[in-house]
Amino acid sequence: MGLDDIRYEDVIAATEEFRDLGRDDFLQTYGFGRARSYELVLDGLRYDSKAIAGVAHGHATGEFLRAGDFSGGAATVARCLRELGFVVETEEAPLDRATLLKRLRKLKVSRGPGSSEPSRHQPLSLLWAISRAADERPRLAPWPQFRDEVGPLLVEFGLPNAQATPEDPFWHLQGSGLWEVQGIPPESAKKMPKASILDAHHPQAGFTEEAAALLQDPVTRLDTIATICETYLQDVDRQALFDRMGLAGYTTAGSLLSPSEDENGDTGADDEHGRTTTPAPRRAATRSVIVRDEALARKVKELEGDRCQICDTTLRRLNRPYSEAAHIRGLGRPHHGPDELHNLLCLCANCHVLFDGLEIYVDPDGLVRGTRDDREPRPLRRAPAHPIDEAHIGYHRALCTLNTRKPTAD
Repeated sequence: MGLDDIRYEDVIAATEEFRDLGRDDFLQTYGFGRARSYELVLDGLRYDSKAIAGVAHGHATGEFLRAGDFSGGAATVARCLRELGFVVETEEAPLDRATLLKRLRKLKVSRGPGSSEPSRHQPLSLLWAISRAADERPRLAPWPQFRDEVGPLLVEFGLPNAQATPEDPFWHLQGSGLWEVQGIPPESAKKMPKASILDAHHPQAGFTEEAAALLQDPVTRLDTIATICETYLQDVDRQALFDRMGLAGYTTAGSLLSPSEDENGDTGADDEHGRTTTPAPRRAATRSVIVRDEALARKVKELEGDRCQICDTTLRRLNRPYSEAAHIRGLGRPHHGPDELHNLLCLCANCHVLFDGLEIYVDPDGLVRGTRDDREPRPLRRAPAHPIDEAHIGYHRALCTLNTRKPTAD
């Protein structure tokens, strides 16, 4: 017994009956108890949302639902009423990371004709919104921007033959309890507005304030990206997807590379053999760089004796020991790791490249493994005086898992 048959006017009829009978008689007549969490708020009055939905279903279909006939909560009653344009408030505990991830796993996504796979419209739209959070852009985006940026993503990464309709996720994501739409007049919110209505009113949509606040944390943000990809986008090329989404920072453990110094520069004159005959070109550039604590880098190398903690190699350069201080969780955006000893490893240049490139990771037992299962596991060596934060190791491991390519079935 679904609630999809309920219309805006059916809910209004139920609220009018609620006021005529009074709360207690209304609830007793239709077999409901008082709302424990969710309440419909309309014209300054509050209504028990589940009871209103059950009676509205009766007005819509002739079948009045009782409390035991369906479940309440964010994924059912609240979603239904919000999608019709009503305000539903809750006295539930504030949104936390676990609830955020749970709601992401239970998006109400449709399935296209002849396809058993869930639609990718909502997951792709959420990833786009997360990329905005990672870039510290406003949480609410105007409809024209959403349409023009998300629409092509739905074509490129959506299910084959699926119609790209950005208005669907723009509106229906409200049912997740993590998304809101502002700027639609009540008379146009009785059902999902057509694209022409959205074009006329230029509403805004995006994560709720609670969800946006949680996504400011880089660890939670990585968890949400991983949850969406593993639940709905398993067969999508992650690198291509992240590059298009503005999430390229999640394909490496280090900072994003700056544009090449000679990009768009003059290549100079060549001789008859194609060899350059002039000095390499230069151009002026202004960059903002992270200032690392060099004392910390020297400290980790000293504690580990300039020996790579992964392969146990000691390199020499200019007749001196050479090693590199590698951050486990990158300092730059989007990872925002701390510059502290607990976030540093002493690595050789080769292992540093593999570690930042997400080719190797440290498992929960402290063994270094290859993400492609192509190397023998070996323990990460740790000097007794060198503390390492397991949360940073876990963050790097989650990045590796997110980027692991799954084998394609023949």
